[in-house]
Amino acid sequence: MPTFKPLAYALSILTLTATLGAYSSQGVNSTQPSQTTLKLNSAPFWQQNNIQGSQAAWLFDDAWLLTSESQGLIVVEQNKQHSEVLKAGSFETLSVRTIGDNRFLVTSIDNERDLVAVFTLTQSNGNWQLTEHTPIVAPQAKPEAVCLFNNHNTGSISAFVADVRGLMRETLIYNFATEQTTNIAVREFAGVNEAAGCAVNDVSQQLFISEEELGIWQMNANAESSASKQPLTMVAPFGELASGIGALTTSTDGSLWFTSSSNNTLYRYNPEQGIQQKWRVSGDLSIGSVVIDNNATTAQAIMYDDESGAYRSSQLILDPITSTTKTNTTTAKTAHVYAKVQTTPVAAFGDAADDPAIWVHPTDAAKSLIIGTDKRRGLMIYNLAGEQIQSLDVGRVNNVDVRQSSNINNPTHTLIAASNRSENSISLFTVDIQNSVHHLGSVATNLSEIYGLCMYSSKSGDYVFVNDKSGLYQQYKITSQQQQVSGKLVREFTLPSQPEGCSSDDKNGELFAGEEDAGIWFIQAEPDSQQAPILLQSVNEMLVDDVEGMEIYHGKDERLLVVSSQGDDSYVVYRINKGEKHPTLEFVSKFNILANLNNGIDGVSETDGLTVTAKPLPGYPLGVLIVQDGYNRMPQQPQNFKLVDWRQVHSLIHGDVK
Repeated sequence: MPTFKPLAYALSILTLTATLGAYSSQGVNSTQPSQTTLKLNSAPFWQQNNIQGSQAAWLFDDAWLLTSESQGLIVVEQNKQHSEVLKAGSFETLSVRTIGDNRFLVTSIDNERDLVAVFTLTQSNGNWQLTEHTPIVAPQAKPEAVCLFNNHNTGSISAFVADVRGLMRETLIYNFATEQTTNIAVREFAGVNEAAGCAVNDVSQQLFISEEELGIWQMNANAESSASKQPLTMVAPFGELASGIGALTTSTDGSLWFTSSSNNTLYRYNPEQGIQQKWRVSGDLSIGSVVIDNNATTAQAIMYDDESGAYRSSQLILDPITSTTKTNTTTAKTAHVYAKVQTTPVAAFGDAADDPAIWVHPTDAAKSLIIGTDKRRGLMIYNLAGEQIQSLDVGRVNNVDVRQSSNINNPTHTLIAASNRSENSISLFTVDIQNSVHHLGSVATNLSEIYGLCMYSSKSGDYVFVNDKSGLYQQYKITSQQQQVSGKLVREFTLPSQPEGCSSDDKNGELFAGEEDAGIWFIQAEPDSQQAPILLQSVNEMLVDDVEGMEIYHGKDERLLVVSSQGDDSYVVYRINKGEKHPTLEFVSKFNILANLNNGIDGVSETDGLTVTAKPLPGYPLGVLIVQDGYNRMPQQPQNFKLVDWRQVHSLIHGDVK
């Protein structure tokens, strides 16, 4: 209702003021010097006033698609002097992506039905065919803007839809692998109060959203990221733009195009460098949108004039843009794998799921268990299909590890340990003969903030390594008699700053530990060792801090250390080699986990903990990698764990799959 608009606007101003203050040290308000405002003449494009248009899109050559609130979707072939109403109705805003030769994916807001219509548009032998697909519906909310994102990593196109609630919804609507449209909800997040338009730069994966009286916001378009936004360029007094910001479009050179209706100015904006060019459109007009064809040095601009209700055309001469963005040298080195299975989400949204472990059934691998921590509640137990079958609400457990050894004195020879932040203790569990996990008890520590944990077993006993955020490590010897457990502190050592993930090699008596901001350390695992920790691998362009979960894959002829490189949502694999005085790490692969569209499983980002086993399991003949997922999408749900067939990683390293 109109009476709410002043309140919404006031809230936007408060938000903008606070946000600009937070970013002022980064130069967000320090825009580039304005370019000279050039005068631009325009001529009527196509025909007839009062078409009640909104936005156009360039298709190819001289072909353009126009929206009309009175006529529908109209294709115009300029040189042929041909136009055709492809779909009668009331449509506004437009976003188009090419999906084949003279084949396009089209989205537009259907005002008659209050939804986003999805079409494929094809031209063959001079004929145009428009096919409608399942629409995108925002429940009880009118859509305000729509823009498409061609995600080259996942081979899919998704639509961002802004609605009157101030929410932005992302829906996956096209799969390049199958060449089929789909309709899969990905996520929903806060947008802006009244979106005037949106656009996505497919190369940089940046989403832009405009507010008519405030300016333009920017956020990461990748679903495997947080949905935080920052101001890009603002209306005075916060920036140098005039008010009346309208629809947004992008071009292949990385430019963002938009208009200001208050002074009829057309802007070409570079997100790295600010305003590149601006033109004042001559005449008594009210320019509300612009789109250009994708030539390098010249362009035809099609604008919609709200004053006359007509589309207009202008010819532009474009200045070259020199990018200041540094090339990402790791992109070409980062391979891709896909999750095969995912677990039931944890109980609530937020930072909850953290670290997985796996218990392999000694006689029937199909009955093996995945053990995951929910650091708000306790230990969650899943089967290999990812279904949650048990929950142990023992407190805020953070990391978990498992040991299976004949030396462990209980019926299944199993000991499970977890760091419990509710009481700064080590919680201990086992698996009984009915395949059920149960709590044995706890070992108190004197740590002030217990954090990471891993286990170690040798002829000298069973041990748990725990650390706290100060960098202090403690090693406890665990004894178990008739389901009763106890622990004794046997050693302490420190790393320079906050650690978390660690993994030990029982056979070789070696411990590998991650220092989140620094790298990977080696420590002798036996409690009587006097050797100081040795830094084996520093963070670099491949291992990006934070260094989080890690685990050793014990292959047939090699040992591989898999590490979560949380800073760039990837995983680094090192071969553990024997050195003269201590082991060394040899980089062998780097990969990330992308969305598995066929199985409806999203990609993985911001992984905390992980585990890996080389033991054969049903569907995983070379073992499985299990990772925590920081953002669980498709649809948006609380965090969970993803399972990756190790054969995919094996093929990256060795080039073959057995």
